[in-house]
Amino acid sequence: VIGEIEACRHQLRELSLKIHSSPELGFQEVKAAAWLTQYLEENGFSIERGICELPTAFRGSYGQGKPAIAILAEYDALPELGHACGHNLIAGCAVGAAVASKPAIDRFGGSILVIGTPAEELYGGKGIMAERGAFDKVDMAMMVHPGVHDTATTQALACVGLEVEFFGKAAHAATRPEAGINALEAMLQSFAAMNSLRQHIEDKARIHGIITDGGEAANIVPAHSAGNFLVRAEDDTYLDELKEKVINCFIGAA
Repeated sequence: VIGEIEACRHQLRELSLKIHSSPELGFQEVKAAAWLTQYLEENGFSIERGICELPTAFRGSYGQGKPAIAILAEYDALPELGHACGHNLIAGCAVGAAVASKPAIDRFGGSILVIGTPAEELYGGKGIMAERGAFDKVDMAMMVHPGVHDTATTQALACVGLEVEFFGKAAHAATRPEAGINALEAMLQSFAAMNSLRQHIEDKARIHGIITDGGEAANIVPAHSAGNFLVRAEDDTYLDELKEKVINCFIGAA
């Protein structure tokens, strides 16, 4: 397998750099999906494009029968930052490992799959695909992710996203501020409450978010505010508990 990887090292590097130089956001990874499926197709894989009703998702397969081993590829980028999380590397490693595994499949049987999972940065493509049956016939799934440590296994955090909006009442902030209801203040109070909550959560739990709408102009009392938030924990039980506490921060601010 190592020899197979060495033989295609240059191609994999070029593929990864090409994806890096053309960052695409979640569900918009048209170029990356095309390049990855083309590479797999050129190396003897059968390709299914647009699986799970997601245009940039795909499945490449080589061999037949069990065990069916899937290597997952991510290839979306972050807004403004591009491939800061190295999804271009994940994609290159996925197709490289799959192609390098072909001799083992030929010798021992079974099948190797590359499942392209779009929109991992913001929308959680794997969860959508799991609900739609992408992994139903898979015996084992794996992937790699770049990081600051070399490790064979790692513990991930369960995660849930929240989209929050507050609605107030617009008014001129100089002439009639008393007539307004400030929706931005509710969002700021929510952040203050979550900052206090962080003192009392488990060590590996995380709460983070951004304001996506804070008003239209400084001299208008904001009638609307919005934000995106992520809550993370080591297990689903504590995640549900922490999510409820975070939601209560928003309810209290309202």
